[in-house]
Amino acid sequence: MGRIRIAALALMVVVCLNGPANAADVELKGIPLVWKPTQMTSSLEAIDLTVFQNIKFTVLPFNDVRKNPSEIGKNVEKRDVDHARLVTTKDNVAAWLTERFIQVLKEFDIDAAGSGGTLSLEADIVKFYVTEEALYKADVALKVRLKSPTGALLWEGFVTTSASRWGASYKAENYYELLSNTMIDAIHTLLKNDAFRQAVQKK
Repeated sequence: MGRIRIAALALMVVVCLNGPANAADVELKGIPLVWKPTQMTSSLEAIDLTVFQNIKFTVLPFNDVRKNPSEIGKNVEKRDVDHARLVTTKDNVAAWLTERFIQVLKEFDIDAAGSGGTLSLEADIVKFYVTEEALYKADVALKVRLKSPTGALLWEGFVTTSASRWGASYKAENYYELLSNTMIDAIHTLLKNDAFRQAVQKK
C-alpha cells in the first residue's frame, strides 16, 4: 500500500506541475475580446491636434465586412494550412471595435461619443487578424468615412497598420496585446492623415 500511495502522490505532483495531459491541445475558440495594449498613446509620435479642437465626433457603429467575423487569428507554426489552429471570439467584433475607437480618440484628447457630434465617423472592418508563425503578426485595415451632420461624405480612405512581436506559442494574451496595439496605431495613422485632417478643417 505504501508504494501505491507514493506512486499516486508522484502522479499528482506531475499533473500539478504540467497541467492536464491535453493542455497543449486547448483551442482558443470562442474566447472573449480583451483590450490589453502594451503601449500608451503618449508614447507614439506627437501629432498637432489643433485641427480637432471644437470638433466632436460621433462614432457610428462599425460594419464588419470580413468573410469570417468570429475569426481573429490563427497559428500556422506547422506550415500546414490543414493544421492551422484558429483563434475565434464569441463577441461582436464590430461593436467592440466601435467602443475601443471612441476610447482611444478620447485618450488622444479628442471629443468623441456615440451621438451628438458635429462630424460623424464610421468604418468598415476589412481586416482584424493575427497570424502566428515564427512571430505573431497583426494586420488591421479599416475603410473610414467622415461625414457632415447632414450625412454628406467629406472624406473616405483606407487606414492600414501592421505589427509583429515574439511571444509564447498560441497564447490568448499575445493575440490580445498585438491586436490592441495595432488598433491604436491605426487610429494614430488616421489622425496623421493629411487628407483626413484637411477634410475635418474644411467641415
